[in-house]
Amino acid sequence: MLFDFLKKYSDQFDNSSSKDGAAPAAGNAIRKHIVFYGTVQGVGFRYTAYHLASSLGLTGWARNEDDGSVTCELQGSSVAIQEFMNRIGNQRFIEITDKEERNINVIKEERSFRVLY
Repeated sequence: MLFDFLKKYSDQFDNSSSKDGAAPAAGNAIRKHIVFYGTVQGVGFRYTAYHLASSLGLTGWARNEDDGSVTCELQGSSVAIQEFMNRIGNQRFIEITDKEERNINVIKEERSFRVLY
């Protein structure tokens, strides 16, 4: 019983493809478009986002904007996205003062998280 719970919990962070090459199940996946404001450029935000997202099984991207903000799109389970948000806000040099967040359509064929330039 405990094993089943742990397996189910860990499966939500699994970013691997299924055996037939299909994208990870998107049945309960969500996608968020988030703009972060504050001290978010020049502090490793995008690369931290890349490592966090990858470790949590999230797909999407992060990009610096001309106004000093960083835009991210994150796709995966709501639990994993919430964990990303908790962790990104607790980094040593990153100071998020505000964010704009909205739900957008899931991209079923997306398989990884990227840093955009």
